[in-house]
Amino acid sequence: MTTTTTIELVGWDDPDAARLRTAQQAELRDLYGDDDIGHAMTGETIVAMLLLRADGEAVACGAIRDASDELGEGVGELKRMYVLPAHRGRGHSRAVLRELERLAEQKGFRRLVLETGVLQASAIGLYLSEGYRSIPNFGQYAAEAESRCFAKDLGGTTQRTPRTGERPTVTLTRTHWDDPVATALRLAMWHDIEVRYPELVARTPGGFAADDPQQGVGALSTVIAWLDGRPVGCATLRAARDGYPAGSGELKKVWVDDDARGSGAARALLAAVEDDARAHGLTSVVLQTGIRQPEAVSLYLSAGYRPVVPFFDPTGDFLSLWMAKDV
Repeated sequence: MTTTTTIELVGWDDPDAARLRTAQQAELRDLYGDDDIGHAMTGETIVAMLLLRADGEAVACGAIRDASDELGEGVGELKRMYVLPAHRGRGHSRAVLRELERLAEQKGFRRLVLETGVLQASAIGLYLSEGYRSIPNFGQYAAEAESRCFAKDLGGTTQRTPRTGERPTVTLTRTHWDDPVATALRLAMWHDIEVRYPELVARTPGGFAADDPQQGVGALSTVIAWLDGRPVGCATLRAARDGYPAGSGELKKVWVDDDARGSGAARALLAAVEDDARAHGLTSVVLQTGIRQPEAVSLYLSAGYRPVVPFFDPTGDFLSLWMAKDV
């Protein structure tokens, strides 16, 4: 049976919109054990409130708030994105999001930002798949470690420059964690982390020399990628730790030298680790990446990884995203 869906622009105080917003806040309260920071928001700065109806019933909503006073001219904030549980998995949230983006552009907004929580993996997945990427927590969310903030520039996408010439051949070798070549590659990764996440490095006693052996505990396989006889990347499969999903292994220390990016080395490393996971009888691979690595997030999404709720205690962690893939 075909469902007829419509999306309409309504006032903030529309009874159906108010009902859906109340349901959303109750769900967030159950999920996080407290009221959402913005639960008392009024319609004062709302410039668009959408309702999606399925066969006449209001089942989804979303809004745009003018955030230009706090975040700069032309910036809007997505608010109150919600779909009734019984109607999820039907594309309603994506439809509302795209219509909100269309309206935002129409109203002169050049950028949309949003906040969601680490326990809302499906929401994070939606936003990432629609081109939103992580930004530092803003405004009232700046001190909230459970919050994750995202942004998207409106007005079209930047075309990637097509690769010219023949793609180089990537060679893979399997080795052990303490292999000097693998260690040197991870040290290069550490120097990259020093630039991207200096606060993490600053609170790691002993630096790389102390941290690297700890990271290698439980390593099941380590893979090195080579181009023209030169080692350019590495990745490791590590055994799951306490609290991780049953049947999972963890993808760790994925790194490819800048000069080798675009060569296919990263994808080859992921595929090799997934093969090793299956060989060890595992059913999924999980990973933790950071909000300042948009290129890594894009790689994982395109390789079939999807956001999941944290698989260890994320208390105080403002920087991580967690993903997984069935293998």
